Amino acid sequence: MSSWVKSFYNFVSGRRRPAYRLAQALGGLPEAVALFDDEDRLLYCNDAFRLTYRIPLDAHIRGRGFPAILYTARLFDIADEPFRDPREDEVCDRILDHHYAADGETLVLPQPGGRRIELRALRTPDGGILTTRREIAGLGSFDERVVDFQSVYLRRRM
Repeated sequence: MSSWVKSFYNFVSGRRRPAYRLAQALGGLPEAVALFDDEDRLLYCNDAFRLTYRIPLDAHIRGRGFPAILYTARLFDIADEPFRDPREDEVCDRILDHHYAADGETLVLPQPGGRRIELRALRTPDGGILTTRREIAGLGSFDERVVDFQSVYLRRRM
C-alpha cells in the first residue's frame, strides 16, 4: 500500500486521535465516500457508501475491488425487480469507466422524477482513488439553478 493512502487510512481508521473525529464526520455525510488503494482495493467507506451499494453494516469488505462491489449491488437490484430496464447494465459500465478514469470530473446520471446521481472520482497522489456519490432529489427550477451555481462555484475554487 502506498504511503499517502496508508497514512490517510491510518488517519481515518482511528489509529490517531484526530482521526476519530474525521471518521465520525465522514461516516455522517449523506454522500457515499470511499477510498481505494492503487490496486483498487477498498480501504475505507462510510455508511452511506454501504447503503448505496447494499453492503451490510457488519460485512467485512476491506480489500474488495470496486467492480465486485458495483456488480454485486446490481445483482441485488435485479433480484428485487427482475424486469428492470436492461440499459441499467450500461449505466454500471459507465460508472466503472468513470471510476477508473478518476479525473475529478462529475458523472451525472439522470433518474426518474427529476432526480439525479452525481459521481466523482479523484486520483490520489499515490495512485489510489477517492470516490463520492450523491443522490439529488428533483428540485424546482429556481432551487436547481442555485444548486448548479453552487457546484460551479465549488469546482472553480478547487
